[in-house]
Formats: sequence, structure tokens, C-alpha cells
Amino acid sequence: MSTANMSTACMNHVLTIQTKNQPVVLERLLQVTRYRGFEVAGMEMKPMADFSGLLVTLSIVSDKPISLLTNQLNKLYDIEFLACVESELTQAEAGSMRA
Repeated sequence: MSTANMSTACMNHVLTIQTKNQPVVLERLLQVTRYRGFEVAGMEMKPMADFSGLLVTLSIVSDKPISLLTNQLNKLYDIEFLACVESELTQAEAGSMRA
């Protein structure tokens, strides 16, 4: 058997999310993200200017279509607005096999 170097194409996505100002909203966002098999690479959260809600930016990495996550996040009643503002293809090493 020859040496094979396997790599999988992953996508980096940046989601901008506007939420209601609820104590558990971040937990819900992260829980749905984890349940759907997406990895959070970064997160930024800040209150909106009028303190009526939060502005959350999530950096997500996955080989799955981002629509699988955004469709579920949009079902959360705390979510007021969600947009995928950036997507970028990357290569991730899956490992190598040797004979």
C-alpha cells in the first residue's frame, strides 16, 4: 500500500447574529452549534447600543453545509436577525496512512 495523504475541504463561516437580551441566549447558540456538529473557532459578543439585545459574531468551521446550522438557529425564539457574512474554503489534514 502506498502513502496516502487525505485532506478534507472545510469551510470557515462568519455568522452575525442579533439576539434578544436574554441570560441564556449564548448557551442556546452554542448548544445548537455543537448538536449540529459544527466547531466554533471564535466568538465575539457585545450589547447593542440601546441595550435591547446582543450582537454576536460566530466563526464556524465545518465540512457540512452552513444552512444546516442557520436553519436551526433561526428557529430559536431569541434570534432576531442572522446572516452569514463570510465564507472561505480551507483544507484540513485528515491524517496520513502508511503501509
